[in-house]
Amino acid sequence: MKNLFLLHRRAATVVAAVLLTGGTVLETGASATVSNVGPSDQHAIVSETNSVRQQAGQSPLTWDDSLAKAAQDWADDPASTAGGKLHHGPTSNAAENISSSPASSATGRWASEKAAYEADPNHDTDSPGYQKWGHYYNMINESYGKIGCGTRSGVPTGSITVCQYAP
Repeated sequence: MKNLFLLHRRAATVVAAVLLTGGTVLETGASATVSNVGPSDQHAIVSETNSVRQQAGQSPLTWDDSLAKAAQDWADDPASTAGGKLHHGPTSNAAENISSSPASSATGRWASEKAAYEADPNHDTDSPGYQKWGHYYNMINESYGKIGCGTRSGVPTGSITVCQYAP
């Protein structure tokens, strides 16, 4: 009985540690890795994005592993940085932000587009101005409730961070 108690106590400790670091607990108790974005960067991305969203009067986003996997798959695809340039992924059901910055600083770069967004009264995603504020728009879009990101270094652009947003 004592061994069973210790086993349950250890399992509870592992689960608590995974939850505190932002990991995902599967039914087996294992932690899933679907993206090169570690738990601390996941937390920072979600926190920074939600801070920007709060300032814009939008509800918070949550991390989504399926979006993170899709974003990581695109970051790992050589086509994403072909010719030393960043390229958006193939058509999907998610909005996408890409950056040559590491995951730890990409959201700050996208958030810095706020001034351009506020200077454009139309907020038309088909306008040329969209290229100046589109990343910020994806961060604050009220239609999105989930985010997932992937990153890779050692590519022609130095690094690539891909974040996808979905309802």
